[in-house]
Formats: sequence, structure tokens, C-alpha cells
Amino acid sequence: MKKNWTENTKHFFAVCMAALMLLCCACGEMESVAENSPSISMPTPALEPQPVSGGEVRMPMPTNAVVNDPLIVTSEEMLALFSLVYESLLSIDERGQLIPELAENWACDETGCVWTFKLRQQAKWHDTGASVKASDVAATYQRIVSLGTNTYYSFVTQRVQSMTAGADGSLVVTMKQPGLSSLYALTFPVVRGGILEESGLPVGTGAYHVTAVSDSTVRLHANTAWWKQVPYIESIMFYAKDSNDIALASFEAGQLDFVPTSSLSVGRYREEDVTNILDVMTQTAEVMLVNYANEELRNVSLRKAIACAIDRGHIITNVYMNRAQASDVPVAPDSWLYESKSKLYDYNAANALSLFAEAGWIDTDEDGYLEKDGTYDTELTLRLLVNDSTDSVRKSAAEMITQQLDAIGVHVELMTAGYALGDDASEYLSKIVKREFDLALIGFNLSRDCDLGPYIAAGGTKNFGGYSNAALEQLAKNVTTAADETAMREAASELEMRFAEELPFITLYFRLNSILYSADIRGVVGVREPDIMRTAEKWYLLSE
Repeated sequence: MKKNWTENTKHFFAVCMAALMLLCCACGEMESVAENSPSISMPTPALEPQPVSGGEVRMPMPTNAVVNDPLIVTSEEMLALFSLVYESLLSIDERGQLIPELAENWACDETGCVWTFKLRQQAKWHDTGASVKASDVAATYQRIVSLGTNTYYSFVTQRVQSMTAGADGSLVVTMKQPGLSSLYALTFPVVRGGILEESGLPVGTGAYHVTAVSDSTVRLHANTAWWKQVPYIESIMFYAKDSNDIALASFEAGQLDFVPTSSLSVGRYREEDVTNILDVMTQTAEVMLVNYANEELRNVSLRKAIACAIDRGHIITNVYMNRAQASDVPVAPDSWLYESKSKLYDYNAANALSLFAEAGWIDTDEDGYLEKDGTYDTELTLRLLVNDSTDSVRKSAAEMITQQLDAIGVHVELMTAGYALGDDASEYLSKIVKREFDLALIGFNLSRDCDLGPYIAAGGTKNFGGYSNAALEQLAKNVTTAADETAMREAASELEMRFAEELPFITLYFRLNSILYSADIRGVVGVREPDIMRTAEKWYLLSE
């Protein structure tokens, strides 16, 4: 492309000079000016350095982490480490589409439930060089089953009925229901024989192999026999850090080169030509639950009015420091399944008041607050629940939403309840489950297969508001049972448009996390939560 640009530029200037010469011939007094004019030089476009092999990158990991078992992972840092060492049958690209990894190809039978996978013979274990077998995948699945809910990959058991090795070396997977989306369950790391290595060192088939483990460090080295592109960066060191704050401080002190973080103040580490900050999309959607025990909130016009009355842009800028992206549906805006037409509820006070009026709420006595059906004694009052924890961001957003709704005429009683990460018995979650709220702010960590059934189906495990709509529930099922990408995309589009019209709950925005890394690391593209190291083999370091 650069060559064509240069040739076109030369041609353009040749034409210009010819025109200038003709002009000078016609106007003699211009000749001396042309002769004395400075020559025109075009700036040379900056060229990206060519990738070179070598060097080391330093990253954080939690203290006391289990480093020899990828199926027991409790942190993003360890997920990143294990993703470099182990591979899955399938993986997910930055747009959320399934792509082959250990599976070379696959096919489905006429029932839509039984899938047969041919494994990639070039994928070999780090230590022996033997090819990965279907029995390794099946054994890993059996171990996930045995771990129950004590594994990050427990979602696999919700989709997979059985997994066996075929006589011809293929892998046969029987799903609990037909549909392409079930294949998203096959993204777990494959462990040899499904058991831990006796040496204590993790052994996988991935881009890097483990060369040393201590109480505080794990060293990875590029797998030169990898079936894909051999990584440019020769080694990656993981150092144990007590917290993300300490990891950020270690980066500032020059002890780390690459730190994932959810910190909203990460911008303070930005330094031109020294550090880079890359914001990455997550699967965490911040939503406002609606309690359908409140008869008024069953009116969709009232839900739409609330959505229009919330200035999400102002919240994103002032609370989340621009590390969030607005969405009206619980599908990440960067997903191949996202329907851009579903964006319906930009902040608009006039539209909000019109929708409130449709629902029977107007400011009858002109005191600034909405009353029901022209009466003077029933003003709209809603209870908004939010967790009160060390992470005050959601609480700050709730306070801003309270002010915005009050400004448009809605009384909001802000309720806070205690919550600690991982505490299922917290006061906040208790109130959510008991529906002791009218509106509630909560974060949903959504799957990438667009399965919204748990959130909107009657009896869904995360349908905390008690929403019920058989038609919308069927649309959600259509997505998970679609036979191919085209059908899945069409079903997802229909679901999202209907969701935006129904608003079972109000989706506000998706959180963005950040990657803080040294400017010497190049080629960092295609990065996205939760697999931030997916393209690590393409990264390289500037040569000295």
C-alpha cells in the first residue's frame, strides 16, 4: 500500500508542475517567482518497525496462586498465564466468534446435538512432543464435571451431555440441546489425561511452555515447536503481587512491563513514548433491575421513560472516567451479535416526560414532581438499591442517577446495602433475591454466546426482577438453538430489538478495563477481556 501511495503522489506532483510551467509561460512575471520558490518536499510516512524475536516481558500474578492447575483459576492474571500454556478445543476471537484451536474441523449430525471433531495432529505436548488426543479432551471434561461449581469452567456442564473419544481418533461431543451456541462451552483448557503433572510444572500445547516455578515467580519460554506462529517475545515472567494496586506501583517503579487493571485512575500512568494504555471491552454489563412486583413498573412506557431520563454519557464521563460504553441491550457493543439498531434510549428529557405522561404521570400541580392521573396527592416515588462496598463506583453512579431522576420529577429513595466480593450471604444480595427494591443497580458478567435465558426467562437463575414474557423468552431460545452463524445472527438481532422495546431491565453500559504496558511492546492488537493474551505470539519488543 505504501508503494502505490508514493507512485500516486509522484504522478500528482508531475501534473501540478506541468500546469505550473504552462502558467509561467503565459505570465512572464511569474518566472522569477517560480525559479526562486523553495522546493516542495513531502514528509516520509513513519514506518512501523519490523518485528524481531527475543526479549522478556514481566507481568503480575496473585500471591499463593495455584500454578499447576488451569481448571482451578480464580483471577484474571492466572487466566492470562494459563492461556499462554494451554489450548482449548475452540477459542473465541475479539468479536466473539468461534475459531478453531485444537480442533481442526468439526461437523454436526442431523439432530443438531452430536458434534464430531477432528483434532489437529500438529498440536503437541511441550515435554514429549506427542500429539494431543481426543481422550485428553474427554478426560479434562470429566474432571470439570467432578469439580462441580468449584471451577471457572463449570458452565461446560450446562451445555455438554457427554464427551468420548472415537475409534478413529475423533472426539464426539453430545450436547444437551441443538445449536451452534453450545460450542462456546468447548473453550476450556485441555489438560493431558485430565490430571495434574507429577513434576508440578504445567504442561500444555500452547504458545509458551513453563520452564521454572517458585513461590513468587513463573517463567514461560516461547514454544518453538508450536503449530502456529512461534512467538516473537522469547520469555514472559510472572511475579507474585498482593494486589492490583501493588502491581500498578511495581509498573511505575519499572519492575513490571504489562499490567491488566480495572482501575479508573490508570490514566495517571500515561507517559508519551514510555507507557501505553489500552482500554478493552469486558463482558460486565451494568444494569438497572426492575421489580415487577411494583405494578407501576410493569408499564413499559414508564420503564422507557426512566431509560430516557438517565444521562449515561454524563455518568460514563464523570464516574467511570470514560471507561464504559453505553448500550441498551445486554450484548457487548463489539460483539458480532450486537445489533446497532437497538440503541434507542439516548438521554432526552422531553421524550422522558412524554413517556411518563403515556404511563399516566404528569406534573399536575407544577411543583417539579410527577403525579398519577392528574391527582395532586400521589407523586412517583421509587426505591433504588445499590451495594455499599469498597468499590464506590456503582454507588457514585446510583447517586448521579438519583439526581437525574429527581430533576425530571421522580422521587428516588437511595438504599445502600453491604456487599463483599464472593459473599453470597451479603445484605445486598439478600435484598436482591427477596426483591426488596423497585430499581436496583447490579453488574452482570455475561457469556459471549448471547444466552440471555437466565436473565429473562421465567424462573431464570438471574431473573431477579421477576420478569415474565413467553414471546421474548422464545426469542432468547432461538439464539441458543440456531444451527449456524447466519441463523444465530438473525435470531440475536430479533431478540435485541424486542428486548430494547420491552426493557425487562434497563441496560446502562458495559465496563471497560485497561492494559497498562511499556511502549517498547509493539503489536498489541486484538486484545479483549477475558482472553487478553490471545494474540501474544504477535507481540514483539523494540530492539535496542
